[in-house]
Amino acid sequence: APLDRAARPRRSTAPLDREADVVAWHDHRMDLVLPVGPRDHVRGPRDAAVTVVMYGDVECPYCGRVEPVLRQLLEKRPELRLVFRHFPLIDVHPSAYSAALALEAAAEAGRFWELHDLLFADQEHLGRRQLAAYAGQLGLDPDSLLRPATERYDQRVRDDYDSGVASGVEGTPALFVDGLRFQGGPSLARLEAAVDGALA
Repeated sequence: APLDRAARPRRSTAPLDREADVVAWHDHRMDLVLPVGPRDHVRGPRDAAVTVVMYGDVECPYCGRVEPVLRQLLEKRPELRLVFRHFPLIDVHPSAYSAALALEAAAEAGRFWELHDLLFADQEHLGRRQLAAYAGQLGLDPDSLLRPATERYDQRVRDDYDSGVASGVEGTPALFVDGLRFQGGPSLARLEAAVDGALA
């Protein structure tokens, strides 16, 4: 079975409404265990001076609220690259794992970020019918997204998830700026300050 329940963090997502929010899973700071490399899904220049890694769940509403902030950050800071790693919280988000597999299937066709953006744009509709529609929109065979549960895709999602657990991730979104865990609510101003700190 994917992502054995006994091994998974038990906390679900945490709200990011207030600037002062620092949720429980930020209390024990750990740095990024798995360095960013060729296996990662990267948005922005691969030789960027600063890297922001997000462990995310495409069904997580708080991840959905952070995504546009990260894109604004990338637009303002061309020296930055963004990395998305899978951390599906399947106890609370029943479509998260199948969506992660679909993203890996899309990645093989070079359409990871296109599908990523479509999924985050409409997080309440992640079922088979919507995935098939997205496949058509991206010029992909719907079966490639609807039946992607191959050992290869599963292992990729597991590897991301396990690296998050090893780095102290217990909920989503979890952000790391140049390998250091980002603390608190991720507003654009606070993320820019973290990037400036990494550059310094």
